[in-house]
Amino acid sequence: MANKEQIIRVDEFDPSIIDDMPVQPKGNKKRGGSRLYLADPITFDIECSSLTESELSFMYIWQMQITDDLTVIGRTWDEFRDMYDIINEHVGNGHMIVCYVHNLSYEWQYLKDVIPIDDVFALDDRKVLKFMSGRIEFRCSYLHSNMSLSKFLKSMNVPDQKTELDYSVIRYPWTILTDDEIRYCVNDVKGLREALIIEMQRDGDDLYTIPLTSTGYVRRDAKDALKGYQRYIKKMLPDREIFDMLRAAFRGGNTHANRYNADRVIRATDEYPINSYDISSSYPSVLMSEKYPTVFVPGDIDYLYLYIQHGKACLMTIRLFDVRLKDESFPVPYIPEAKCNYVIDPILDNGRIIRASALEMTITEVDLSIIEEEYIFEYEIVKLFVAPKRPLPERFKDLLMNIYRQKTALKGAGDEYAYQKIKNKFNSFYGMCVQNPCKQTMIFRNGVLIPDESKTEDDMIAEYKNKGWLPYQWGVWCTAYARRKLEDGIIAVDNDGFLYCDTDSVKMVGDYEFEFDLLNTMYQYDKWSAVDKNNRIHYLGIFEKDNDKPIRAFCTLGAKKYVYEDDDGLHITISGVDKRIGAEELGSIENFRDGFIFTKAGGVEAIYNDYRNERKYITVEGRRIRITSNVYLKPSTYTLSLDFEYKRLINYLMNVDIKRFVYYDYD
Repeated sequence: MANKEQIIRVDEFDPSIIDDMPVQPKGNKKRGGSRLYLADPITFDIECSSLTESELSFMYIWQMQITDDLTVIGRTWDEFRDMYDIINEHVGNGHMIVCYVHNLSYEWQYLKDVIPIDDVFALDDRKVLKFMSGRIEFRCSYLHSNMSLSKFLKSMNVPDQKTELDYSVIRYPWTILTDDEIRYCVNDVKGLREALIIEMQRDGDDLYTIPLTSTGYVRRDAKDALKGYQRYIKKMLPDREIFDMLRAAFRGGNTHANRYNADRVIRATDEYPINSYDISSSYPSVLMSEKYPTVFVPGDIDYLYLYIQHGKACLMTIRLFDVRLKDESFPVPYIPEAKCNYVIDPILDNGRIIRASALEMTITEVDLSIIEEEYIFEYEIVKLFVAPKRPLPERFKDLLMNIYRQKTALKGAGDEYAYQKIKNKFNSFYGMCVQNPCKQTMIFRNGVLIPDESKTEDDMIAEYKNKGWLPYQWGVWCTAYARRKLEDGIIAVDNDGFLYCDTDSVKMVGDYEFEFDLLNTMYQYDKWSAVDKNNRIHYLGIFEKDNDKPIRAFCTLGAKKYVYEDDDGLHITISGVDKRIGAEELGSIENFRDGFIFTKAGGVEAIYNDYRNERKYITVEGRRIRITSNVYLKPSTYTLSLDFEYKRLINYLMNVDIKRFVYYDYD
């Protein structure tokens, strides 16, 4: 029979529960150094209310799940310090207890004023992965799972799921909470603990081996797959000069709107339908199909094209002179001003160069092939490094294909846990390849997280060359190859018909099925395929029609800002705006215009109040509340806007070129 659930206050807590917790055997596991972890995690959470007029927030209840059925709650920070002291006193000498917090970065903002901080591992000044305080190691389960708490609990199918709470109600530490409000608080920590234990049991993990981040799962698999190649990989790791050039050459997806079709509602007709094509798993597909740089050496700038002809990888800093598009109506100019070291006299299309007197940038030979297709220019090579190219190691590619096949087979098959886990691995594979291995760490000093400047970039490069296991150039060429493949899709569409592209997708007016089928003949290989639960075959890297239902109308205001209408209604993509609420608030595609303000869908703005070592109190209803450093979540708005220069360009083109678009219905 299950133990009866207990929800108690700190003064009712029996410290012997901590004394009796078993220790997890360490074996040869590295995490934790000489520490020994108690076998099961505890979980922690706080609930806060906000004061709008002063733009600050305060904690009114905290909850900590200690065992399967024991939850300790408190209403003040003094009570939390009492619980903290009890834990530290009763965790054995040399032992640590792990406490998971979902979105630790939020709780960190409060806790750093309440308990001593011994060590912090932060990804940036507002993103904390873990920290140590006394004998407690706090870890972030949000960064671990890469899911909201609700989604994480559902994927683990835990008994105690997340419930609902009205955050508009202001509650104080003395507010009497309803049973439903208490249940909400308890389920957050109880469900989280259940989910973590289920996850560790299913994966064969413990608190030493469980990855800190969702990417960590695929990283350990990839490290294992590359074990036999490390002697060769060590030779590939770049020195400082090459690494700096690789960082300069790195670029993500190609996202752009056709300036001739922007800021217009374009409606489909029977003769000219609106379609969207996506590249199936674009980044994984080029990891499988392409060859990648090995060891870079200085190249002779006079032999650039000979190197390219012989299949070498070329990393170059290049100056272009008298640059202009071969066809000024080409919809996606490739060169972004932001990636140039300098640009002289540019004419821009929303940040992309149409013309320039001169510019300098660092690129790969893959980028050069696209630039040569689009532009006329004179050039000068400033610096050049070359490397032989080889396919990625077979065991590395086998791992990627196994993950892809598992993901495809599990989609919709009923095992939500297994599907979410393998989907996270698949989505993390590319991210692992482009992670900056020399990112500056953060340290906690005088109450704030600041960059640790004790290590120079040379120090970080030396550490990378000593401990690194994944060549950074693989990620740089991966995105370049993906942009090359997307460029093929852009070119397949007439300039007038092209609407928008984003990393792995192309949207257009007109029927281009034949053109995309022709492109796919180059990619459709059985060895890069997977079978779903319905025995349907899916291929990596092919262009697939993305819209199941006919798109009736489309409008874009530039990169990451578009809306379309189909039989299901409006669908919006705007960075920072909730898709569902935003579509409801927009109401009509005709409202998608410069100046429209989203109020409900604008999300929240985080205002960080840092008090460091100050003691701050407020008085409410005749009682004092301690205010620690806090996060005030302020309802935000989002205003659709066009950059002044971009708007001027669009208006000019609309006036001079409107006659070219005779077959579209424009509003």
